[in-house]
Amino acid sequence: MFTGQFYNHQVAKSTTITVLIVEAGLLLQVPGAEEGVIQPVYWLFADMQPDLVDRSFIRIIHRGADAGTLEVNDPAFVKTFLQYYKPSRITRLEQLVVRGGLKWSLGIVLVMIALLLVGNFVVLPWCAGIAAERLPHSFDRQLGEMARNSNPEPVDTAASALLTAFARQIQWDTRDTLTFVVSRRDIENAYALPGGYMVVYTGLLKKLKTPEQLAALLSHEVAHVTCRHSIRALCSNMSSMLLINLIFSGGGTLTGQLFSNAASLNSLRYSRKYEEQADLTGLATLRENHINQQGMLALMEALQQLDHQHHIPEFISTHPLTDHRVRYVQQQIAEHPATAMQHPAMATLFQQLKEASR
Repeated sequence: MFTGQFYNHQVAKSTTITVLIVEAGLLLQVPGAEEGVIQPVYWLFADMQPDLVDRSFIRIIHRGADAGTLEVNDPAFVKTFLQYYKPSRITRLEQLVVRGGLKWSLGIVLVMIALLLVGNFVVLPWCAGIAAERLPHSFDRQLGEMARNSNPEPVDTAASALLTAFARQIQWDTRDTLTFVVSRRDIENAYALPGGYMVVYTGLLKKLKTPEQLAALLSHEVAHVTCRHSIRALCSNMSSMLLINLIFSGGGTLTGQLFSNAASLNSLRYSRKYEEQADLTGLATLRENHINQQGMLALMEALQQLDHQHHIPEFISTHPLTDHRVRYVQQQIAEHPATAMQHPAMATLFQQLKEASR
């Protein structure tokens, strides 16, 4: 990361910010209206007007929705920026409209309507999956860190250490570096961010009765990370907007739109397909670690009991728990029996974590 001076074109005073050069643009971490909150701002190269003063100093003006001026006095930044900076050479649709006149404009509108109608039902689901696959895995970590900075959680250090020790008892089949955190909030939820950052609220920990339930919960959340469900869900949710942006602005908008939506990751609602895949992968993790698979069912039953008490937990709102999922898990356990072993260390850590979460 680099440091620069940011002017938002509203006040004369500059703000010191950090800048990251990413695919197709710059990622600016700008202080938000509330103290301690960082607002991610993404600038596309295509919307920038750089002014190279010398090899050590550059001034970049952005005229888009997040208009502003960035000044960086750093030869390393200037060198790196010039290596990545690629002004758009695509003939813009708006330029064609201006040149072509009314008939061309009407034709473009009709073509766009046809594309959107066909694409909404056929192309968009396929495009969303392809877009997610083409994003480098390193992007997950960047997006996850941006989400953390956008929505800082109150961290219980002692409980987080216990949760981390509990998670270390499990062998994880993932390329991500996993981080487990307990947030002291009376919310019955847990979520995983791209790149391996997981948050479990004390409100949900209080509802768990056995270490097998907690192991099932963590296995389910790690599966969301390993399968990149957050990235895929964001691409799918944004697919209509992405198609329009690709028509007007070329391919560089994908990462920008994802960075702009990073703050919504902790409340992202997963589809039934992703939930079932996370259940299946989570069960495989339990089997490989000789943990009783019934812990997954016990977790679901505990959440269903809360739902029947007319108190819908946050976990269900973001991880839809249907009767089909319960039957699916029951079927998977029956088809893939496995020997469960005693895990005294996990049991001890679970009890300590329960006490620390009170």
